[in-house]
Amino acid sequence: MSVLEICQWLQETPAGRMVREGYWGYGVPQIAHLAGMALFGGAVVVDDLRLLGAIRRPEFRELSSQLVVVKWIGFLVLTVTGILLFMSDATRFYKNPSFLIKIGLLILIALNAWFFRSGVYRDADRWADGASPAGARMAGAVSLFLWVCVIAASRAIGFTLPDV
Repeated sequence: MSVLEICQWLQETPAGRMVREGYWGYGVPQIAHLAGMALFGGAVVVDDLRLLGAIRRPEFRELSSQLVVVKWIGFLVLTVTGILLFMSDATRFYKNPSFLIKIGLLILIALNAWFFRSGVYRDADRWADGASPAGARMAGAVSLFLWVCVIAASRAIGFTLPDV
């Protein structure tokens, strides 16, 4: 089965048709997607600003643990609604350069988070006086930069939809 055939199948599922053709089908998932961005993105920005030193207290590990539930709820909402929105027009999205860039950037964000969590974060309890080490500051800066790029790529999707 080719990628195009998978996208055609996704698009013709009841969920894909409902989002594409229903009166509130596209609007509700899109609004929920924005709410998920506010929850997840807001928590990530706070974490990143703490890593960069713009926020000094509480300690990073404490702040991060306070935000973990908000992040997971936002991530879940983003994932479910993102899949639904993709399914609504999958045959066009999978060829859209802005969509492909967005997916690539999301992969880079996941890798940045994984490298941070598996490396620098392990010593978070030893960060003196609330100051983040250079590796943590770099991870925060890279994260913020990549998220801004994801937002730009997301906004460009509607303007770069290819004809099918």
